Amino acid sequence: MTAGPPTAQVTGLTALPPRTVEFRGARGGQAALTWGQRGIWRSTQWLDDGDPYFNLAWTLPVTGTAGLDAVLRAVGRLIERHETLRTAFVRDGEGAGATTGDTGDTTVQRVSREGRLTVGVYEAAAKPMSAAKALAAELAATGFDYAAELPIRCAVVCQRGRPRALALALSHLALDGWSLNMVAAEWPRLVAGEDLPGPDWQPLDQAAFEQSDPPPGGQALRHWRTGLASAPRSMFDFPVREPEEPRFVRHGMDSPAAAVAAEALAARHGVTTSSVLTVASAALLAAVTGHPTAAMQLIVSNRHHPGMEAMAGPAAQDGLCVIDLGNGTFAEALRHGHRKTMATYRNGHYDPALVLAAWEAEAWDRGADIDLDAFFNDVRQAGRWQGLPQVDPGDAAALAALRGRTRTFFVGAYPAVKARIFFATGPAPSSCEFYVLVDTAFLPGAVAERMLAGLEELLVRAVSEEVPLDQVAKIAGLDPVRRPAGWTAIGHDWVSLPETEALLRRVCGAEAAVVAENPGDGTGDGTGGGAARLTGYLVARPGLDTPDAVHTAFMRAAAGRTDVLAPHHYVLCPEPPAGPADWPACPRLIEGDGRAPSSAMTLLGR
Repeated sequence: MTAGPPTAQVTGLTALPPRTVEFRGARGGQAALTWGQRGIWRSTQWLDDGDPYFNLAWTLPVTGTAGLDAVLRAVGRLIERHETLRTAFVRDGEGAGATTGDTGDTTVQRVSREGRLTVGVYEAAAKPMSAAKALAAELAATGFDYAAELPIRCAVVCQRGRPRALALALSHLALDGWSLNMVAAEWPRLVAGEDLPGPDWQPLDQAAFEQSDPPPGGQALRHWRTGLASAPRSMFDFPVREPEEPRFVRHGMDSPAAAVAAEALAARHGVTTSSVLTVASAALLAAVTGHPTAAMQLIVSNRHHPGMEAMAGPAAQDGLCVIDLGNGTFAEALRHGHRKTMATYRNGHYDPALVLAAWEAEAWDRGADIDLDAFFNDVRQAGRWQGLPQVDPGDAAALAALRGRTRTFFVGAYPAVKARIFFATGPAPSSCEFYVLVDTAFLPGAVAERMLAGLEELLVRAVSEEVPLDQVAKIAGLDPVRRPAGWTAIGHDWVSLPETEALLRRVCGAEAAVVAENPGDGTGDGTGGGAARLTGYLVARPGLDTPDAVHTAFMRAAAGRTDVLAPHHYVLCPEPPAGPADWPACPRLIEGDGRAPSSAMTLLGR
């Protein structure tokens, strides 16, 4: 496997003749994608070819007196040690080890045992590390050809002929944040010529473990099924708006005060700062979307599992966290949310195909696609800060002064991202570096910026007073979304009754009605006891003459929509009534919920 020479146009750099690094690892091979690789691969399929969204720009210093040959040998040893840096991702239905993943295609990881990498060499006029960072960003500005290209590009930046930095562009399919820290620790030892022992666990080993019988992840699957049943089917079940251009907008904040407040709250309530930030994000999301329960996917590193702590390669998967935010105070939500957060991190390693099947089965039962595109990612090393300002959080004046150092900034805008909202920390060790990305088809881009200020305000205020959850929107300066007339809360979900009824009419090609009613009250007016449900009344016709057939057709037509919900009960009549209010009194041919077992349920053994 080979990689061509990187090119650069960074000011202050003079290109020297490139060098070729040859490598030969201990083994090559082919296997199914690991579960961690599948998560990244699935997300890349949302992007256009060549999109660099999942590229990582990175720089490593070269200290001491090492010459260029020593640095190039270290690059070669790095690639030889870590099979993930010699891996291509190939769609191959015929190859050994190929399996059909949750993306619907058949893709394998193919590790080359040997190959060549062309390394650029540049002379910097000044500030070699700054030049290397600019060079790394340029190398990462073009997407990788995952099937044909090594997932690494690099160049050495010299000053007066001596190597000072290594500029790298890496595919996220090859390395994650944990892996980067591993490589950073190895790098100076490799440059010094140390003969490091080879890693004991590589993605090929992980893939074999995940394909074992019985497979791991049974408890995690149960966690997902419980969470799916208790989560809103979407945090964004309200009318869409005209999106901004580009559609996805990201803002950032650097706030020492938020970090100090989060540390104080964590110590007071016996929770982690990661849980504090997770619950605060969930509270902001619930407040703006009008939900008493927040569902978010947390990015779980999975590095606590045996073998995976020393594996270079993506291991993270999404874990489902459902937090009740209906009543009480933020402090109470912290204690409850911490337990939910920790359970999510313990149950983040699972077969994506089985979770997808559980997802589809719950959607079939619920009556709408499950949209869980709200995310939280804590990228801090070990989930904590080091070197925070020495400020007494109980000193209101000192904390207020610290807030004067807060900085917010615009990060960027993107045409396509697989998220409605994405909260994330940054790696800053002595400040709360925090980011919010929003899909402007649902929330204005300005909301991302207001959420950052709101996060700081919520945390700082919670240090000195009890914060009622029903006051979070006001405290954070957020305007909750407004649902127009005709929208009704049905269990965890908001639904537009007019749109649901219109879709049922379109599906059945005849007169139909959808009524929100309470089971057992006999009135159909929604005033009786029990949880409200939707009943769909329609005229039967050939091909749509059973509840199962109608439910299947409705679910197909409702795909991707967050404003409609399939009726919980279907009543098929021989002809329409005299008036719209007379549907419940019509003669009935057949009725039922239409939820016959789906293929997803069969896969789950339900």
